[in-house]
Amino acid sequence: MQKVKIGYRWLLCLCLLCASQAQAQTTYPSPSSMSVEDAYQLGDLLVDQYKIKQGQPYLKYAANKGNAKAALAYSWTFRTNIMAQTPQEHEYAVKAAKLGSEKAKFVLSTDTNIYGDREEYRTPLVKELKVRAEQGDGNTMNMLSFLYPDESNDWLKKAADHGNSKAQASLASMYAGGDGWFFIPGNREKEVKRLYKASAEQGNFRGMEGYASIIYDEGNKKEALDIWIKMANTGDAGSIIFLAEQYLHSLPQITYPEKDEVLGAAYSKIYLDSMGTDKKHDLYDIYKEQYLETMSHLSDAQKKQVNDFAKEFLSKHTVRVLR
Repeated sequence: MQKVKIGYRWLLCLCLLCASQAQAQTTYPSPSSMSVEDAYQLGDLLVDQYKIKQGQPYLKYAANKGNAKAALAYSWTFRTNIMAQTPQEHEYAVKAAKLGSEKAKFVLSTDTNIYGDREEYRTPLVKELKVRAEQGDGNTMNMLSFLYPDESNDWLKKAADHGNSKAQASLASMYAGGDGWFFIPGNREKEVKRLYKASAEQGNFRGMEGYASIIYDEGNKKEALDIWIKMANTGDAGSIIFLAEQYLHSLPQITYPEKDEVLGAAYSKIYLDSMGTDKKHDLYDIYKEQYLETMSHLSDAQKKQVNDFAKEFLSKHTVRVLR
């Protein structure tokens, strides 16, 4: 009887693996057969699904046809070092900047640009940003916090005070890590929670993650789970696999939510059916192994629940890493 069980398990794993491979072998139209905008949208999606090699030709095609967003997105696919731009990353960031992308001009204005043309972009950009900052633009203040390292905290505080959700999350993270002075005991923790909550209420993922973690530790676990489910329901791949890990109790310290292998397998399937592996240190194979192991001891009725849940979710949401 034991041999029969083992044989069935391996057969199931083989079937699931074949299905996963079929998903990975999806074919797409050639870039030249598409509109420039459609090529950009497809390329951007594929890259956000860690199918970078598949997405690059679409982004390159759209970039060479004058799409600034595609040029910057293509540039990002060559990023291998957060400290310095690679030659191809710089080349297409310059192309995006010349096509009018402010984000590209911003990237080229940072210290990661080691190619001698930083001030060419930085000087006019800073002049424009300071004008907007004086008008109370929180997003601009947040950008200036990156361009002025020595004044970074001041600009970050100004941006957070003006309601910028990115700055609020960044400042909360800094305070949580020990930066800043808080003379009254407990004030640091209160400010971290306040900033994360303010960021979360605007839908910022870093803010939502930070706030959910705080209230989870405080014992408000249901509200924290609701936040994580809300993030997953946007189609964010990271939030989806996080929920899968939570429901599968993949780590010993996880005690909430109650272990639910059907939901854990369903969220795992959603991730595995959507995402690729063209990313350094990718954990896809580990997630797949956990999924196959879980599916191997579910009943036929439970497997149907897994498949139905995943199918329903994917009919409503496009899964990708949301930036």
